[in-house]
Amino acid sequence: MLRTSSRLLVCATAALAGCGGTTTGDPDAAEIAFDRRAMLAHLADNLWIPTYERAAADAAAMRTAIDAHCTALEAGTDDPMAARAAWAAAIDAWEYADAISIGPAAQDDDTLRNRIYAWPLMAPCTIDQDVIVRWTTPGAYDVTTRLDNARSLAAIEYLLFNTSSVSSCPIAPVGWDALAADRPRARCALAAAIAADVATQAAALATAWRPAGGNYRDQLVLAGTAGSAITSEREAVNMASDGLFYLDRMVKDMKLGEAAGITINACGVIEEPCLREVEHRFADRATPAIRINLRAMRAAFTGTTTTTDGPSFEDYLVAVGAPDVAARMTAEIDTAIVAADALPDGFIAALSADRAAVVAVHTATKTVTNELKSQFLTVLGLDIPDDVAGDND
Repeated sequence: MLRTSSRLLVCATAALAGCGGTTTGDPDAAEIAFDRRAMLAHLADNLWIPTYERAAADAAAMRTAIDAHCTALEAGTDDPMAARAAWAAAIDAWEYADAISIGPAAQDDDTLRNRIYAWPLMAPCTIDQDVIVRWTTPGAYDVTTRLDNARSLAAIEYLLFNTSSVSSCPIAPVGWDALAADRPRARCALAAAIAADVATQAAALATAWRPAGGNYRDQLVLAGTAGSAITSEREAVNMASDGLFYLDRMVKDMKLGEAAGITINACGVIEEPCLREVEHRFADRATPAIRINLRAMRAAFTGTTTTTDGPSFEDYLVAVGAPDVAARMTAEIDTAIVAADALPDGFIAALSADRAAVVAVHTATKTVTNELKSQFLTVLGLDIPDDVAGDND
């Protein structure tokens, strides 16, 4: 997935005139006035750890809210608003975390990440089948045995926001029609089971970073020393760099390009919307997700959060003699944020009624990712992620 590194160095930029087989290498920390280890510590302590802690807390609150909703349904009250709001808070927290993911969430082909939020993996028909299993034979349902496409925050969205009595399967599963009036309670029961698992997985991720837990924080900050399994300080910096490329593949290409028909998609259409590719199409929260992703990327690039500021890639670029690249990239990210803020809150309607606004966000985002794949990597002597290395867009 997104965060493994190809160890392929970007060749030269226009400033270096040509690709003659040499690379800029790794700026020697001894030759520049920049402490990369301090950068990693700042990002760990003020961005990654607080972000994962918040995601865990919001996932736990979502679990409680969904349990309360199920209890209310049993008592004859059908008001899903509190449960939906709790899901929205949980997914917003995760969208921020996902956009800057590094370490435990990204390891083993994103195993832990996908258990928390598996999009674009989601199988509505399988979820419908599990609604029946969980309702009719609770003992036969075990969320830990389900594939990622039938669990996570994505499945919970489908269960909370899809109120259609029609199954998503080509042919309604056996027992679907028999649910009848019990369908809301059956859906809630499955959502509650999945929410409990999501809360567990999010808590495990937060614990993996804590000094008193898995202490991934020190693995990253002490990279290249006997106190870390990460082989070098440069490797740790490259891992942090890899996280920035979520903006390229997931935001630019998938959330914007494929959904708006700017690039090839599952619908096989160009210049037309493809609703199958829209993130959060049941809750229609794709616009908030894009805004959050961009702001998270800005925090990682600049080192500036809502509570503090510290060394990050922007400062690193300045230190190696590329203040123009640093300033330009920050301005480009801000331009993309402004474009995303101008998007209608209802992304699905915008795809048809205001597609130009979606295209504008895609264009602004592409400007940032083009810079990431060229000047940024070359100046800092970093490697490009595997799934981006062959992308010429």
